[in-house]
Amino acid sequence: MNLVYDFLYIAGMLLSSIYIYIFYKSKSNGLSKSILIVFFGILVFLLLESYAYIHKITVLQRISFLPTQGAKIALGPLLLLYIQSLFLENKKVLKNGIIYLTPFVVFVILVSLPQLIAIITEEYFIGYKDFIVKYHPIKRILFDLIFLFFLFRSFKTYSKFKQLLKSNYSHIEYNNFIWVRYLLIASLIVIFIDLFFVGYQLIYGYLGWRTQNMIMVFTVASIFYGAYYGTKQSKILVPYFLLENDIATTSNKDILTKEQESEFSALETVLVHYMETEKPYLDEELTLNKLAVAIGTTDKKLSAVLNQYIKTSFYNFINSYRILEFKKMIVLPAYTDYTIEGIAYECGFKSKASFYRLFKKETGQSPSEFKANLK
Repeated sequence: MNLVYDFLYIAGMLLSSIYIYIFYKSKSNGLSKSILIVFFGILVFLLLESYAYIHKITVLQRISFLPTQGAKIALGPLLLLYIQSLFLENKKVLKNGIIYLTPFVVFVILVSLPQLIAIITEEYFIGYKDFIVKYHPIKRILFDLIFLFFLFRSFKTYSKFKQLLKSNYSHIEYNNFIWVRYLLIASLIVIFIDLFFVGYQLIYGYLGWRTQNMIMVFTVASIFYGAYYGTKQSKILVPYFLLENDIATTSNKDILTKEQESEFSALETVLVHYMETEKPYLDEELTLNKLAVAIGTTDKKLSAVLNQYIKTSFYNFINSYRILEFKKMIVLPAYTDYTIEGIAYECGFKSKASFYRLFKKETGQSPSEFKANLK
C-alpha cells in the first residue's frame, strides 16, 4: 500500500508544483495569481508531510510541520481571498486577508512553533503530549468547521459576482467559471470526508490506520482531475475576466414608484426599438455600458430597467435576441450552407457551448432538434 501512497503523493506534489510554475509564468500580475501560488504551496507541504510520515523521514516532517499544522484555517481563507481578488481591488482583498488569516498566524506562533521546538529538543511540558493527543480530534473538527465557514462564504461570493457579470456582459464563457467552481467543490468534498473520519473515530474509536493518508489520496485525486480537466479548457486556472471598477450596481428594491414605472416604461420602448432596428446583439463583445451609451442613458439606469422592470439580466436579455435571430436566419436560403455553429456566430454568440446551453434552456430543444423539426 505504501507504494501506492508514494506514487500518489509524488505525483500530487509534481502536479501542484507544475500548477505553481504555470501561475508564476502567467501573464497576469494580479493578486489572484499570488494567492493560488500560496494555496498550492501549502498543498505541496501537506503531501510532503504525508510522504515523510510513511517513511519516517524526520527532516521532511520538521520542514513541513509549520505550514501543515494549521493548513485548514489557511486554505479556507485563501479560497475566499482568491475569489475576491478576481473581482475586487487589491487593497480591499489584502485588508480582508489580514483578518481572515489571523487565526492561522496566531496558531502557528502560539501552538505550532512551540510544538516544533519541543519535538526538536525533546523537552515537553508535563502532560503536554497527552493533552495534544486527547484534544486532537476536537481541534480537527474545529478546523474543519472553520474551513466550511469560509467555503460557504466563498460559494456565496462566487454566486454574487457571477450574477453581477451577467448583469453587465452579454457574453460570458462558461469555462471561465469552471476553475473557481472546481476549487470550491473539490475542497468541499475533501473536508466532508475528513469530517466523516473524525466523527467516526470520536464515536467508535480509532481505526488503526492514519486517516490523513486517505484524506490526502482524495486531495491528490482532485489535483489529478484538475490537471485533466484544465487541459480541455481554453482558459485554465486563472480566469481572465475582471469586473470593471465602475461596475453598475442594482437596487434590491422591487417596488417602483409611478414616476419610475413611467420612466422605465419609456426607456424600455426605446431599448426594444433599438434592439429590433439596429441589432446591437450581433456584436459578440456587447456590454451594458455600450448599449446604454447607444440609447442615451447610463449603465446604472439601464441595469435597473432590466433587473427591476423587465425582470431579467443583461446577459439573458441580449442572448434571447440572439436566439430569436438564429431562428430567423436558419430558415433563410442565404444560410443553407452554414453550419449551426456558423449561424450562431453570425448571431453574436462567441461560444458553441454557451449557445447550445442557452438555446436548450430557452426552447427546450437542442439546435439540431430545432433544425430537424423545420423540415
